[in-house]
Amino acid sequence: MLLNRIILFILIIASGIFATFYGGNVSYAFFYMTIFVPVISFLYTFYVYVRFRLFQEIGQRVVVKGDMTYYAFTIANEDYITFRSVKVNFLHDKSTITNAESIQEYCLLPNASETLHTTLRCNYRGEYYVGASSIDITDFLYLFKITYPIRSKLKVTVLPRVVPIGRLNMAPPQKDVKQAPFLFHQEKESMDIETRKYDMGDNLKQVHWKVTAKRNELFSRKFNSNPKTEMVILMDLTPIDSDNLTSIIIEDQILEGTLALANYCKDNNTKAKIYYEQDGLKTISIRSKMDFDMFYRLCVDIRFNAKMSIDQVLSESTDYIYDNNFYIIITHNLTLDLYKRMLPISEKGNDITVLLVCDKLNQDQEDILFSLKLAGISYRHITREDEIGEVLNS
Repeated sequence: MLLNRIILFILIIASGIFATFYGGNVSYAFFYMTIFVPVISFLYTFYVYVRFRLFQEIGQRVVVKGDMTYYAFTIANEDYITFRSVKVNFLHDKSTITNAESIQEYCLLPNASETLHTTLRCNYRGEYYVGASSIDITDFLYLFKITYPIRSKLKVTVLPRVVPIGRLNMAPPQKDVKQAPFLFHQEKESMDIETRKYDMGDNLKQVHWKVTAKRNELFSRKFNSNPKTEMVILMDLTPIDSDNLTSIIIEDQILEGTLALANYCKDNNTKAKIYYEQDGLKTISIRSKMDFDMFYRLCVDIRFNAKMSIDQVLSESTDYIYDNNFYIIITHNLTLDLYKRMLPISEKGNDITVLLVCDKLNQDQEDILFSLKLAGISYRHITREDEIGEVLNS
């Protein structure tokens, strides 16, 4: 386009010089023609700008992050002249349109239209615009380009994903019922064929009568106990100090991690409590599918604007929680205050795992992680490139 403008400018100057020195009808006609060419080109571009039509359609306005939904747009020429060069630009910062890269420029004949049927994928949670963002209109000689901003953009609400977890390997190992401390939610789930000598106080139903008769000594069946330790999930909703895209990715990982853990507890009949701060300390108990569905609906409106830090949430939550639980703390900011809050909880027999969601660790955070390891507190470092489901399954 710049080259065409330079050539036209040179022609105007050259024709003007030629008309000045030689005169005549031909030289002046050529000069006036070079003068009127840019005027006509601009008027044509502006006319197309006013007359073209664009229609967009999307399958659903409420979608789940990562799911594909139907998308189509139609660009039409309802006039009597040809629209030479019309190019559609798409929003691509938070969504992806299949085959959008193959779209170059449209040349629309009178009363003609072009339609693209494809799919659209929303990559992040939240409310934002998708689809076409603007139209570039260019004249025949590529001298002028007018960008038409689309005001009636498509707005979608994108819900967070629920990532399935096959096995939560970060969970504490099951403990022998004879060695484990008393648990409030302990249940005997299975019994193997191993036996041990009868202890005073054993229920008579535990006595293995065949082994007892064979050895002439009381033997009891050995139970494998699967303690139903309550899972306590703490979600950090404080503002994230980073650029907009990185903040959105970290927010998604924190929310999706919490939802994945809650869904795991729901599927495995493990009781769970979720603590977070949103206009005050909130507590959600996960006992059934109804509880999980209610929490999922709440996640749609959750904002990362908490005024309480995660160490304060941890301190407040311990007032309502029994000992011998499994704590999972999902945060983007590991601080010394949080470390100090975790130590006494761990010393009381609670298992703790920290999910730290951030790209880079500073020296203070590396020192704290080393101290957590010495204290027997496990952790996972999650970057923006990691899939939260793979981390929880590992």
